Amino acid sequence: MAFDAASEYTTLVSIASETGGHGASVGSADAVYVVVHANKILASHPLPGVTIDATEKEDGIEAFITVDDGVVLSKQVHLCFGHLGTEGRQVITSHVSIGARARATFLAHCIFPNAVEFLHAMEGDIVVGEGAEFTYNEVHVHGPEGRISVKPVSRVVLHDRAFYRGDFTLVEGRVGDLDILIDVDARGVGSRVELTSKVYGKDDDQCRVQDFVRLNGAGSTALVKAKVVLRDASSGLFHGLVEGAAAGARGHVDCTEVIQGAARAEASPVVRVTHPEAEVTHEAAIGRIADDKIEGLMAKGLDEAQAVDVIVSGLLR
Repeated sequence: MAFDAASEYTTLVSIASETGGHGASVGSADAVYVVVHANKILASHPLPGVTIDATEKEDGIEAFITVDDGVVLSKQVHLCFGHLGTEGRQVITSHVSIGARARATFLAHCIFPNAVEFLHAMEGDIVVGEGAEFTYNEVHVHGPEGRISVKPVSRVVLHDRAFYRGDFTLVEGRVGDLDILIDVDARGVGSRVELTSKVYGKDDDQCRVQDFVRLNGAGSTALVKAKVVLRDASSGLFHGLVEGAAAGARGHVDCTEVIQGAARAEASPVVRVTHPEAEVTHEAAIGRIADDKIEGLMAKGLDEAQAVDVIVSGLLR
C-alpha cells in the first residue's frame, strides 16, 4: 500500500483526532506540534518560548524540544508519531527540557494501524526545571492483528519543587510485545512524581511494564499506578520500584492486574528505604472479571468478547 506525504499526514492526524487526542490542534497557528511518519518530519510548528530542533535519521528522528523558563502553554503540545505500513522500524530519540517555573502538557500519539512485523522504539530524556510542571501523555493505537514490538524508555530528572506526571495508555488494538521502562530521579527538594500505566493485552501479547522512581530529594513524593488487563493467552509483568532515599520522602506503588482465559500475570511492587525519615508503601492485586458481570451484559445482547471489552473499558479509565 503506497502513501504520499499528504495522505500520511491526513491519516495520522485523523486517527489521533478519533482517539481522544485533540488532533484538531495540529495545523493551528496557536499550537505546538510535530507530525512524523516513519523517518519523515511531515510538520513541525513551534511558538515563542518553545524550541523544536528535529532531524531525520535513517530509521526515525532525533528531536530536541525546549520550553523556556516561565513559559505557560495553554494548549497541549501534540506529538504524532506513526507508520501506515505493515512492517519496518521507527526509532524516536527525544530530549525534552522544561524550564524553571514553566507549565506544559505533551500528548504523544503513536499510531500503527496496519503494522504486522514492526519495531517502534523511543529513547527519551526529560529534565523538569525548578518549580516547573510537566505532563506527558502517551497513547498508542495499534491494529487488531500482527505483532508490533514497542520499546519505550524514558529517563526523567526533577529539580526542586518540580512536578512530573506521566501517563502511558495502550488499549487500542493488539499490544504485541511491549517492554516499557520509566526511570525517574526525583532529586529536587519537594519534587513530585505521578506515573500511570494502562495496558490491555489480547491473544498472545506480552506486556512488560517497569516503573522505577528514586526519591533523592528531601520531601519528594511519588505515586506509581498500573492497571493491566490480560485475556486469551497473553501475559503481563509489572515491576514497580520506589526508593525513599531522603528525609521526608513519601511514595506508594499500586498495581492491579485482571486476567481472563489462559492469561498469566505477575506483579512485583518493590519498596526500598535508605533513609530513616522516608516512608514507602505498596499494594498489588491480581484477579479476574466476575462471571455475573459478564453474564449480565450478555443478557443485554452482547457476546462474551464484547461484554469483556465493556467491562475493561471501565477498568482502564
